[in-house]
Amino acid sequence: MAKDKMIYASIGGGQYVETPETQETQTALDRQTGGTHYKQMAIQPAEYAEKNGLSLLEGNVVKYITRWKLKGQPLSDLEKAKHCIDLLIQIHGVK
Repeated sequence: MAKDKMIYASIGGGQYVETPETQETQTALDRQTGGTHYKQMAIQPAEYAEKNGLSLLEGNVVKYITRWKLKGQPLSDLEKAKHCIDLLIQIHGVK
């Protein structure tokens, strides 16, 4: 099978294998690079942000808050969310 017909499917732990048989059924929301922490969610942060017209910073807040218990770096994700909120406050002059 040609390389352009292959798709990478997660086998856990951030490892991926080429699986041509899944090409027909997988969507972009079914795939994740670098883990599986978003795939277990009812709605992924990217989909939520897009459907609700959030800015990059707002979407990042959703992303970090949604995954902070799942990815293994809780303090880092909470600090990133806080930084994005601080940026929103500064950029928009919220007082």
